[in-house]
Parts: sequence; structure tokens; C-alpha cells
Amino acid sequence: MTPPTASTILLRRRTLYLGMGLCIGLGSLVCFVLHQLLAPYLPATESVVQAQQQLREHYVNELSTAELEQAALTGMTSRLDKYSELLSPGAYARLLDDARGQFAGKGIAVGLREGYFTVLRVFPNSPAAVGQVQSGDRIASVDDQSVKGWLLTELVDQLRGPIGSQVELRLRRATTTSANSDIDEVSSIIAVSLVRAQVTGAYLQARLLNGQVGYVQAAQCYDGLATDIYDAIGGLSDQPLQGLVLDLRDNPGGTLGCAVATVDLFLDSEIVVTTQNNRIAAQHSYHASSATPLRELPLSVIVNAGTASAAEIIAGALQDHNRATVIGSQTFAKGTVQTLLPPLANGSVLKITSARYLTPAGTSFDQEGLLPDKVISTNSEQAIIAMAVAALELQGEDQKEKEGEEEG
Repeated sequence: MTPPTASTILLRRRTLYLGMGLCIGLGSLVCFVLHQLLAPYLPATESVVQAQQQLREHYVNELSTAELEQAALTGMTSRLDKYSELLSPGAYARLLDDARGQFAGKGIAVGLREGYFTVLRVFPNSPAAVGQVQSGDRIASVDDQSVKGWLLTELVDQLRGPIGSQVELRLRRATTTSANSDIDEVSSIIAVSLVRAQVTGAYLQARLLNGQVGYVQAAQCYDGLATDIYDAIGGLSDQPLQGLVLDLRDNPGGTLGCAVATVDLFLDSEIVVTTQNNRIAAQHSYHASSATPLRELPLSVIVNAGTASAAEIIAGALQDHNRATVIGSQTFAKGTVQTLLPPLANGSVLKITSARYLTPAGTSFDQEGLLPDKVISTNSEQAIIAMAVAALELQGEDQKEKEGEEEG
């Protein structure tokens, strides 16, 4: 037999190594596929326990079991959607206070605008009003703690506290200066010291406009809103009102019960809203009652991009039933139902998305928002309210024409 040449030996070695590598690769692939197939049947908590142990041993700072447990629960809910969350005991208590429409704080509505915590509204006769806090002020720090990187819930928790306690705020306020006919905007830091007080009735303001037109501004949906609206209207004038302007701008919503009860002031037995759960293919409709005290009162509703959730339910129901003229800009588009589950052993509460809202016409406003009957682009407060009043006058003329047709 002829001995193999050097080149033949090299070729055989390369073929052997390639075959060994292929076998090893296929083995790894088989193991990976088997792991993926068996993963649903393996103990789910094993990896969590291992991760907790590794974090305790290797993280730069010492971690307690409670901290790791809270982080795990927060992670589970935050991955679901942007509205599902784990509420701390303090945040849960604050949510209940908001639902009742009263709390101990400074009397400001705060939201995230252009990446900054911004004062959206200052409630009359509140500590913030006394301290001359202004709408548009940006919160830089609370009690010498920078708010950079905080969640909105963390900020609100820090702002609220026991009645009579003091809180120090540093606010960034924009001002305009005029020099050589040029107008520039500059900002300055203002230090404000406020004493927390019980804030009640902060979410509703009412007044009489020119003539006999009522104006009600609802800054949030709380359980007693419908009653407060009815009482406020009754106290505006000794004479019957010619119409009502309901202002829901920058109203972030609130409870479903608030929305149904508020619509019930103006609608008679019709559907207010329907909730739909796609997972279990279930729907449930909420109706107004037959006891409707303001069924014939001409009504216009003002909305904007800050009108959300329960406030969108109110506007959508009144719009779909042609009960009110909705004016303003497209709404926020928060059309999902959040449910509070029973408190956990550590006192935290899961708030999870459980369904979607549908307007009486069967339209989902989630991700889309509501489009007003009359879209306006002006930011002039006087012009917006004037348009709402004009919409009432048109309703009155339409009603007279309808009555004339019926008589004829």
C-alpha cells in the first residue's frame, strides 16, 4: 500500500476536526431545543430564588429580602403595560384619598410636561396659592432632594404629608424679558416654603358666565363629583340656567363610578360606557338611571389632550348620544380599565389593566382618543369659553326649531 502523502494526512485531520465540531454544535442545539420545550414544565421559582441569592452575594450594596421582593413585584407589573403597577401602601392610601376628592397637601395638580414635573393647576385658597406658586412652574427639588429620575407617584408621595408639616420647594419659573424690541424667555429658581393643609373641594370650580350660563371646571373624577356639580349649579343663580359649560380640560380621570354618575345627570337610561375583556370575551354595559335632573339643560363640554380615562368616558357618552357639543382638541386616549386587587401580604396593592372601555357607539378610544365635534386650535381661555357658550346658543335654536316642527 502506498503511504499517504502529507497533504492527504492534513486533509483527513481537517475533516475529523470539522466532524467533531459539527457533532458538538448539534449537541448544543439539541440541548437548547430541549430546554425551550421543557421550560414551561420546570419550577418557575427556581430561577427567581437563584437570582435573589446571586444579587445578595454580588451586588455592590447589601440588599434585604423585602427590597428584592418589592423589585420582583414591580418588575412583573411594569412589563405588562404602562398603566399596570404595584402601589406601595402610601400610594394606595393616596389613591383612595383622590377617589374621595380630599387630601392633605399643597393644592397643586402636577404632571410631566416636556420631561419636567410641571405645575398644571393651583387650587384657590390652598397653601400653594398662598405661597404664590404659579401654573407652569417646574419642580426642581423637594426638601433639598432633586426630583431628577423620580416617578410621578414618588413626587406626589413626597409632596403630601401630615397636616401642619412643612415642605420646601425649589421651582424653575420662566419669565419674559424685553430688550431692544426683542423678547427673550429666561428662567429663575424660586424657593417656596409651604405648610401642608387639608385640601377639600379642590377639584371643582363653578361660576356664572354672562347671562344665565353656568360654568363648571372639574379637575378630576372623584366619587362625589356628580353631587358637587349638581349642588354647584343650584347655587349659581336664583333663576333657571340657560345652559352649562362643563370643562374637562387636563382632567386625568378617576373612578368609573364618578363617570357614570356624572353622565347620569344629563342622560336618561341610556348606555354610558361598556367594558370589554378580550381574554374571556366578556362585555358589561353601565347605564344611566331614569332619575335625570338635568335632562333638558343645554350642555357643551370642553376637552383637550389632557382629558383622560373617566373624563373621556363622560365626554364620549354625551357626544355619542348627541346630548352635548364637545369642543376642544383630541383627548389623551386612555381607554383601559384598571382594577385594584386585594392587598398583598406586605401591604402593597396590584393595579392591573383588566378591560377596555367602549363608548355607547361601540368605539374604543384607547390609543386614539376622542375627536371633538368642534376642533379648536386657540389657547386663548376667553376664546375657548366663548366658543362653548356659542355652542349652547346653537343648541337652544335647534331645540326651538324642533319644538316648532312638533307643534306644526
